[in-house]
Amino acid sequence: MSINTKDLQQLAQQIALFKTQTVSTLATPQPTFDIASLASGYLATHQSGQVAASNTTTGISASSSINAIGRNLALPDPESAYQMMSYINQLGVIYPAQSARLSDMQTGVSELAQAAKSLSKIDSTADFASVKAQLQNLADQYNQWRRNFDADLQDPELLAATQAAQVARYELAQSIASPFHGAQQGIQGMAALGLTIDPITNMAQLDSQKFSSVWSQQPTAAAAAVSDFANHFAQSATLLTEQNNFFAKQQANLAKVISYMDNNKAKLQQEFGLGDPPQPSSSVARAYADYQQKYGLV
Repeated sequence: MSINTKDLQQLAQQIALFKTQTVSTLATPQPTFDIASLASGYLATHQSGQVAASNTTTGISASSSINAIGRNLALPDPESAYQMMSYINQLGVIYPAQSARLSDMQTGVSELAQAAKSLSKIDSTADFASVKAQLQNLADQYNQWRRNFDADLQDPELLAATQAAQVARYELAQSIASPFHGAQQGIQGMAALGLTIDPITNMAQLDSQKFSSVWSQQPTAAAAAVSDFANHFAQSATLLTEQNNFFAKQQANLAKVISYMDNNKAKLQQEFGLGDPPQPSSSVARAYADYQQKYGLV
């Protein structure tokens, strides 16, 4: 079996495009190593006739000779090809792991939207203790959602510099911090009611005494501000998870690359060597296992 020129070009294009769209290197096997440039260079070498190949016009080569340590000795540079395959093997774990964590993050955003929708229905006749409990619950849920992905957003093999994840955190934090909730009633945002974002931890915090004081003095205005905030927060969260928005587009990109690599792995390995088995970090391994379980691959 021989992988043809179009297949390898597609692989290079898929990975290069995905890396551009996510604004992330995603994996760093070596500082100077790049799958797209290596594949393109390999193609150019074969297409210019600089290496021995079969007379066929449909394949890069007609045969491969995988030795005991997984190198294809029929290639002019078996080690570079093996290195490329090692990188592809690693990406074969990294991309599904990213998909799994992004899916978890999207689920969390949807749950936050539901909690906010419930809170958006309150008015001045609502029981204050109940409103305070719901607001505290939303803040706690938001904080836990952030904590769940703090490490991932620092990990270049998971969600670091991934646009969907970054935008979700930014938009929801901005919704909490906006000074316009309750503006028509003279309330300058949720901060006036005691709900703020800590500038150091980036966590939401509710000053219950401040909230109680404003509610007792201006129940109608305070209730309107809470309702405005909750409605805005829910809309922001819902928008993030809608079809054709950030999460959906990112997952679509991942699905394309994962599918292509899965469908062509055997051909790639026969042509370029087996490559090293993937060596994922513990966090990537856990996320990869979640992906496999979700899609019934284990």
